[in-house]
Amino acid sequence: MAKRQQHTPHARRARLTAAVAALLCAATLAPGPAQAAAAAVVDPHTPAGVRPNGGSSHGTLVFSDEFLGTSLDTSKWSAVDSMRRDGQYFDSWWKPSNVKVNPNPGSVNGGNLWISLSKLSSTEYATGQIEGRGKFEFTYGTVEWRAQLPPNNDLFGALWLMPPGGISGVDGTARDGGEYDVVESFHADDTYGNTIHYDGYGADHKSSGVTANAPGLHSGYHTYAVEWRPDRIIYRYDGVVVRDITDPKLISQVPMFPVISSESAEWAAGSIYDAPLDHRSNMYVDYIRVWQ
Repeated sequence: MAKRQQHTPHARRARLTAAVAALLCAATLAPGPAQAAAAAVVDPHTPAGVRPNGGSSHGTLVFSDEFLGTSLDTSKWSAVDSMRRDGQYFDSWWKPSNVKVNPNPGSVNGGNLWISLSKLSSTEYATGQIEGRGKFEFTYGTVEWRAQLPPNNDLFGALWLMPPGGISGVDGTARDGGEYDVVESFHADDTYGNTIHYDGYGADHKSSGVTANAPGLHSGYHTYAVEWRPDRIIYRYDGVVVRDITDPKLISQVPMFPVISSESAEWAAGSIYDAPLDHRSNMYVDYIRVWQ
């Protein structure tokens, strides 16, 4: 007969201590809400170990979308439905119906986000915008987009970052939030606008912008990246630095979310009345990736 186990107080305390330790260990190893959320926003199709074109001080991939599904991933993005602006010659809108994902990676521009141009009336046109507001926000990191921007028929592609609280605070800086336009392709030549807007859009509005050189901008796909640190912002086109900011008043210290849009405006190069209403007027996005 086996010897009966003695249930002394000391033995009971030892077993209780071991059980608590095991539970704590399991809780530490099991993914908590924050870990699960972080894993969920990295697209499983993103190549392992991929790094930004041109390098970065940020090494951990925390968000990506390769746009390989059959529809927009609404856990990451919202498609905007609103009027963009009144114009002298035409009005423009953002419509969710102009945002699509092509599910066939083997086709031309397949496996990409497509943002199209459509004509709503003789003086109204629509494009599209998606944003991560309320779904993915981050403070400091490197964002890289690979995209083919639309032609210049009053159209331009825009890749940007915005703070959830907007930019209405007026303190003479962008530290409390700014609109960071990584690229706006409204020029006819191989250059694009890179601008920071802050202190609201009214009488106190301020901006800081440059015109970035972008060889081959209007042909094929290119990468656009912003490396955002607490004390520095570096912008790259196809891995080449096009702007380096160290002025503290221009560097946001608050969370921001990504925005991808195709836009129409009368002050952009060309004429929208010459734009073909087919794939030739599309903006295509291959991927977006964020490292921290």
